[in-house]
Amino acid sequence: MRAILICCGLSLSFYAFSGEKTIDLTQKSCLKQASSTHAMVQCYDTAYQAWDTEMNNHYHLLLTKLNSDQKNKLRQAQRDWLSYRDSWLAATKAWYLTQQGSMASLSINAQAVQLVKNQALMLQSLDQGSCANPDDC
Repeated sequence: MRAILICCGLSLSFYAFSGEKTIDLTQKSCLKQASSTHAMVQCYDTAYQAWDTEMNNHYHLLLTKLNSDQKNKLRQAQRDWLSYRDSWLAATKAWYLTQQGSMASLSINAQAVQLVKNQALMLQSLDQGSCANPDDC
């Protein structure tokens, strides 16, 4: 029984790590195949949605493990992060739209992906410690 649990745990850990790598690999592959700015924006949108799902999964998993005070602090931190994300993207848009013309949408979407990816990994690290990033282990 213990061996089965260990095996399942390792499988789930591998899945979590490979899932995150898969998002990045899928995004890179999509960008290489994209033949227009619009297609590239769609690649970023797909990656954003995937990382957003990862972020929300880690957030909800953490909520199941925390006591009341910890949950309140996590909720507030996530609300603050959402406000930061929106503020950062507004600043990004203001800058890139005046500097890059038609290519601005790519830079803006790339920034959005990186923001949500970072938050997903931060939430994962709360649950898994420094080994949330396999390069840290």
